Amino acid sequence: MIHRRRALSGLFITVALTAGCAQIANVATGEVVLKDRLIVQVDRPWNQFERGLADNTLTWTRDGVTVDSLRFYIGLKDGELIAPTPTEPKGQRALAFRASMQPAEVVELFEGLYSRGGSSFKLEKLTPDSFVGTNGFRFEFTALRKADDVRLRGVGWGAVRNGELFAITFTAPRLAFFSQHAPSAEAIARSARLRR
Repeated sequence: MIHRRRALSGLFITVALTAGCAQIANVATGEVVLKDRLIVQVDRPWNQFERGLADNTLTWTRDGVTVDSLRFYIGLKDGELIAPTPTEPKGQRALAFRASMQPAEVVELFEGLYSRGGSSFKLEKLTPDSFVGTNGFRFEFTALRKADDVRLRGVGWGAVRNGELFAITFTAPRLAFFSQHAPSAEAIARSARLRR
């Protein structure tokens, strides 16, 4: 209950801070095209931050970004950062994608992302999987967010196609929120395909 209250209070703070600088749009059900490259089927409405958050990553949420976060990484080219920020946090290396990376190396990028600022990340499972119509991978993880001591569960899907990275990750507090929204996130990831 305490974690839920913290998450909800974080939600209100985030909404207040981002209200003036981020446009939020409703994502309706049906087919949705993201960045003119990735097509997904949406089974229930989500909210989309038009220009992403601090790192400009396309982000959807159901209950607020401090509660649940569905993030899309679309067509990252060799050398591009998975989460570009104006300045790298002190002591953190830039998280640059390389086209030659194997699945475990790509997951290490996400480990670096989710453990920024002193948070922790633990990879639970990494398996081969089909994603965007090619051989890819699926990974599950847990994290402890340092800012508010919220324990998160996460899942991600990814593939490198023609030297570009395509990935989706979903995170939410491990108790009620993850199990509530993970099936919808999974359905979106399973439906993902590239625009011809």
